Amino acid sequence: MEYAFTCTGSYAILILCGIKRSENRSVWPSPSEGRAAISCSKSFCKEEYGQFIAWASMNLPPEDFEKLPSWREVKDWPGRIVGACDYASRKRNDLVLIDGDERGGNVNWDEGNDYWWDLSEVVAFDHPIPCRGNVGMWQLPSTFAAHVTAVDRLARSVGERIASSENAAELFCLAMPIAGVNEGFFVLPLDESRRVIAEPVLVSIGDASTTTVDPGEVFFAALQVSAKAIVVAHNHPSGDIRPSAQDYELTDRLKWLGTKIGVEVLDHLIVSGEQWCVVERN
Repeated sequence: MEYAFTCTGSYAILILCGIKRSENRSVWPSPSEGRAAISCSKSFCKEEYGQFIAWASMNLPPEDFEKLPSWREVKDWPGRIVGACDYASRKRNDLVLIDGDERGGNVNWDEGNDYWWDLSEVVAFDHPIPCRGNVGMWQLPSTFAAHVTAVDRLARSVGERIASSENAAELFCLAMPIAGVNEGFFVLPLDESRRVIAEPVLVSIGDASTTTVDPGEVFFAALQVSAKAIVVAHNHPSGDIRPSAQDYELTDRLKWLGTKIGVEVLDHLIVSGEQWCVVERN
């Protein structure tokens, strides 16, 4: 994910709610297609949102109007990356969406530019990412782009089936940087079909060599989303992914408690960078 485009908060909401399926603007620096982050303008404020709601109440169908979030849900959006989407640049007269609905600026404020972006595979981030992008299209710094890409991948993982330890490890490797240089303990909640219910949840963070894990916090994170199974993981900042005696003991305790609570603990992983292993007794 190399690029982001900054739009008004109103545009961002329409895109992320699936109401607006195209974006009207110039295409410089002119990538023709790919994955892009969606950045919300810093000017987005409560007053602007109120004006947008007034406009939407008169112009959107009732079923679309009901999708709109409250100000409380979007008040932290200004100046942040709030989602991502696939896009393709097209001339206005070539833009016909898959469902045959040629959505244009008559409803969504036509800016009058020659090029539009056809948007698909839109995801909203649970935790907007602070950024400093210019209005329009802008290139993400490489390290920031990697972070945004990881957040996007995690957001899109919801609904995916975890068929192996490797599937879970991929997601934990993306989530672990949240813990920084400290040990963090994460829970990945799954449904009865082993599909992801929510992104990995950080339930404990310690120092560079250890973290204290409360089993109650582990299962609270699972039960909060009605998980039927979980995969847990923690990182070893040292780079040594060999399990300790305490890791084995914690795994045994969590699996035993899971049988009592009705939440199966499928795996306990140790992650460091892109390396990982399963904590299991031979």
